[in-house]
Amino acid sequence: MLKWLFFWKNKSHPGENNCALTALYEGDRGISELHHNDAELRLWLPEPLRIALHQTVQETGCQESQYLREFLVVYLYGVHELLQMRTHKTGLYFVPPPKSYHTDIRFSRVALSEVIPGLGKNIIPCKLRLPSKLKADLQDLADKNGIPLGRFIREILVQHFLGHTVWPGKLDDRTEQEVADDWVNGLLEPYLKPIEQVDVSLEAEVDEF
Repeated sequence: MLKWLFFWKNKSHPGENNCALTALYEGDRGISELHHNDAELRLWLPEPLRIALHQTVQETGCQESQYLREFLVVYLYGVHELLQMRTHKTGLYFVPPPKSYHTDIRFSRVALSEVIPGLGKNIIPCKLRLPSKLKADLQDLADKNGIPLGRFIREILVQHFLGHTVWPGKLDDRTEQEVADDWVNGLLEPYLKPIEQVDVSLEAEVDEF
């Protein structure tokens, strides 16, 4: 949870009523049910950004995936809309009726990791599961800016976690960046490898939020 947003909502003052949030738009804008993370977003992060993301989320006490989805909702639809979702249990906080089902899935006893060869520690490939509506709206903004979606997301994350006055240093190895871009664009697929066999000097594990 973006606690810096919700602190005031959780703080009570004797004799004061909580301010009711006013609906500013007619209809649900197509974002009333964002509980199903049916899309995948691929991107690579420079090491300073990955460290900043990890440490920031640790301080807030929530999961990285939750933090990033809430941040993207704020970026797309605004803080007020996220607060509306939380208050009315819609959007990211919508809870669908429970379903009864069974599964025959069997899980491997060997811990496997998705690995991309040719990447060192300076570039961290990442995947985020998110609602397809969020991904589509982010893609629209990326298209309007004339840049690929992965780069667009990386830039807004840099601004959020590191500010507007700094940028991680340029990568010395352009080959690594090209490999990462190919993976983001679906031109290169990772392979599965037992975690204990991963050589971090020659290949990178895919972080999954």
